[in-house]
Amino acid sequence: MQRLRREGLPRTILFYSAFVLIFFCIRSSVFASYLVPTPSMNPTILEGDFFYANKLAYRFKIPFTKASLFEWSAPKRGDIVVFKFPENERSLFTKRVIGVAGDRVEFVEGRIYINGRKIEQDFIEFKGSAKIYEEDLVGTKHYVQYLSSGRGSDNMKIDIPEGYLFVMGDNRENSYDSRHWGMLPLGNVEGKIAVRWFSFDLKELRPRFDRIRIM
Repeated sequence: MQRLRREGLPRTILFYSAFVLIFFCIRSSVFASYLVPTPSMNPTILEGDFFYANKLAYRFKIPFTKASLFEWSAPKRGDIVVFKFPENERSLFTKRVIGVAGDRVEFVEGRIYINGRKIEQDFIEFKGSAKIYEEDLVGTKHYVQYLSSGRGSDNMKIDIPEGYLFVMGDNRENSYDSRHWGMLPLGNVEGKIAVRWFSFDLKELRPRFDRIRIM
């Protein structure tokens, strides 16, 4: 009996090792779950939101690397992407794509221009001390947030080269993004947000089931 158990042990170890390897390969290259801990994407994504990112949205990469086996798409303006922060690739960030390769992104007194076209923003409501606007990012509409005091005073002009993106948080005056650390290499993109599968209010310590949805 003991001999049979010893003989079966390597098979058990092999089975569970293969299971763990397959799980981490899927997490690395296909689908993964993330928690958002910061307010930089308010009001679209709140602190305590859990979401799945589709890592096959743009490409299939070799597990545990940034190298692609196949590519069939590229991030578009308005996509919300998860990526390895260029200054510390152990950290994952979530931001919205504002500009893609070939675009000229300009900021004039806090207003955004893409290839000379001003990005329209329509006021929606006050939310506490912030103003919520609906932004039309060249055909993609979403909400952004500014402080009541204004929309900032950034003035800059960026031409985006091949292989890079310009990304920003929807909480425009409380986001550490491409305006501060530069352009995002395409190879750092992990995937596109697909589903918000759970949300937990970190202040009131209760679930927010109404926030569960496909994004």
